[in-house]
Amino acid sequence: MYLANEIGKPENTVAIKIFREEYLLEAEENVHCIEQEIEILRGLNHGHIVSIINYGSEGLVSKPSGRKIKNLVYIVMQHVKGGIFFEACEKMGAMGEDAGRFFMSQLIDSIEYMHKKGVVHRDLKLENILVDDKMNLKIVDFGFATYKAIKKL
Repeated sequence: MYLANEIGKPENTVAIKIFREEYLLEAEENVHCIEQEIEILRGLNHGHIVSIINYGSEGLVSKPSGRKIKNLVYIVMQHVKGGIFFEACEKMGAMGEDAGRFFMSQLIDSIEYMHKKGVVHRDLKLENILVDDKMNLKIVDFGFATYKAIKKL
């Protein structure tokens, strides 16, 4: 994951997920996972789910050495200023019931939203949840996400 911003404008910072060519060539299923991740993120709009800004397959990275890597597949997403929820939990230790309710209500709200949209994350863990500078959670990494068939009882 890379960060990019316009010089002097930190409010425009974004996170960029870049996929290596080896990963794309490794299995046809990997390309399908990326396409599905983009499709799913484009269909989600929730305060506790990272937002997609752009995506493409003609990305260019210029290395400090002058070497250029062309035709990279990438996803540009909202940057969450804070860190990984796992690390926040390690740092804070036991947080108590109030904090537990605060975080669980955010998670339940976002998971309920995803399920109403027919989306299953399939890799929800502390490492795939970010916490911003106001202690709000953001679910990230929809690489294993898929649509579920909605059954009516």
